[in-house]
Amino acid sequence: MALLPSLEKNEVEEIAKEIYEEFEKETGKVPEWVKVMAHRPEILKEFVELFKTIMGKGTIEPLLKWKIAYVVSQTLKCPFCLDVSEKMLKKFGAEDEVIQKIKTGEISSPEEKEILELVKDVTLDGHLDQPEIFERLRKKFSPAQIIEIISVMGLFNYINRFNNTLAVLPE
Repeated sequence: MALLPSLEKNEVEEIAKEIYEEFEKETGKVPEWVKVMAHRPEILKEFVELFKTIMGKGTIEPLLKWKIAYVVSQTLKCPFCLDVSEKMLKKFGAEDEVIQKIKTGEISSPEEKEILELVKDVTLDGHLDQPEIFERLRKKFSPAQIIEIISVMGLFNYINRFNNTLAVLPE
């Protein structure tokens, strides 16, 4: 159980009810983090919109985005986010062997390995300790792609820390 009470649909403002209904329609249930974040419906609304923008169609493949999410979640040890990101990796075609390689850092693609090293480096302490990794990525990815990679990392740093701080656990 989270440290703050979860709000049910009949307890939230209209702006949050719409989000609850969207989750119910898409997944059949409202995640615990949504029910907790609903104490501030404006934040919930904007976070959901940001999530859709960052994790939706863009310049980076969805599977790579979820690999980034998984590495952030693994680094920050968020049980809820690990659970969700592993399910999404599988949804986008990652086999158990691929997930195991992400866990151990044995990524086959040099580009992905560098991206995930950068993600782990920044997630550990909030700043770039190995600028040489970023410089190598700059040679391989466009500015738009780099912004998208960093945005996925930032998004999952936020939700991992939110869930860890408030003890939101897998359902």
